[in-house]
Amino acid sequence: MQLSSKILAVSLLLLLLTGASLAAGNTTLRAAPQPASAYVLAGPPTVSPALIDLVLTSYHSPAAGKGQALYDDGVEYGIDPVYALAFFFHESTFGTAGIARETLSLGNLRCIPDAACIDGFAAFPSWEAGFVAWYRLIRTVYIDSWGLTTVEEVIPRYAPAADHNDVAGYIRAVESAVDTWRSEQLRLFGPVSGTASTTTGKSQQPTPVPTPTAVVPSASGGAIATPYPADGYRLQGSPTVSVDFIASLLSQYQSPLVDDARLIYESGERTGLDPVYALAFFLHDSTFGTVGLARVTHSPGLLHAPVTATCRCHSLSGYRSYVSWEDGIRDWFRYVHDYYVGERGLVTVGQLVPAYAQSRDPLVVKTFIQMVERQVTLWRQQSQQQARQEQPTQAVNSQS
Repeated sequence: MQLSSKILAVSLLLLLLTGASLAAGNTTLRAAPQPASAYVLAGPPTVSPALIDLVLTSYHSPAAGKGQALYDDGVEYGIDPVYALAFFFHESTFGTAGIARETLSLGNLRCIPDAACIDGFAAFPSWEAGFVAWYRLIRTVYIDSWGLTTVEEVIPRYAPAADHNDVAGYIRAVESAVDTWRSEQLRLFGPVSGTASTTTGKSQQPTPVPTPTAVVPSASGGAIATPYPADGYRLQGSPTVSVDFIASLLSQYQSPLVDDARLIYESGERTGLDPVYALAFFLHDSTFGTVGLARVTHSPGLLHAPVTATCRCHSLSGYRSYVSWEDGIRDWFRYVHDYYVGERGLVTVGQLVPAYAQSRDPLVVKTFIQMVERQVTLWRQQSQQQARQEQPTQAVNSQS
């Protein structure tokens, strides 16, 4: 009897639903549409070969100069190459860190049938071959077979939490990089125009023309900045990010500086420099001490400066080298405050970067400036949001 009652109830429910559907004009019941993502991998290019090469060059990537190949492969597979660039950055800082230096793999792909295998990762004979393998995987497997089309859908499968990946952090990093490079494309080169087919079947991007605003060397060998529209970023000031935010940011990048969050904050207070700028320079110079020479010098900011009696450092390949990260952090703040701000009067990002940067290429310097300013703006917003989220929790704890 109980089973009969349940069957009857289900039948009545189905009849009611059917009647409601007919009353609404015999329309088909559909699930509510999901909110559209702004980060859909398939699509036309939003960055040019020139921008790709500029980014790779500024990070001293071994793939520098291969921007056209990365662009053309994206066009061939129908994937915006800005996403390939973002995955390349997150996986190996453009081939400068980790196993990618041996495998020449853009996305640190696991072993696949048509490639060599090194320590569980697919290895390729050239960077170009690694580009094609990544695009083919994303196009044929993730998009065409699995129907995963957005960054939010792809990354949980591409870098699952079960493999000890920070999925949410990976998604944020890719989307932030995509936003930054798309903006830089517009500012430096203008929008990417339509592609034209060539006799080889590949697509060729018309050569873009840079905007006239630039940072150029001066006659004396130093560097001077022509008017820069976003130069409201003054280095001096009270901290605009918290110790907790600094710690969470360094943890996200698995930085060896993670235990020095308070030291970074207090060094900023002591020298009168907002520590958010140090973070932006540390990210640019060494990805928070995780790549390049910084891992040996313990200098997250890579100071290319003469050794002095007060720096507690020695010279290594022309850079200041320290016994500990703590010494490197303190000296970076002290040197920027005493030399760049105090002696040379360089008080904004737009003034400091041309003198600080190793490159004198105007586009590289300008990209450096924009990267610092965008990260500063983003981190200030995120730190404020984190503080607002923590306030209700603190209030509840104080009442209990």
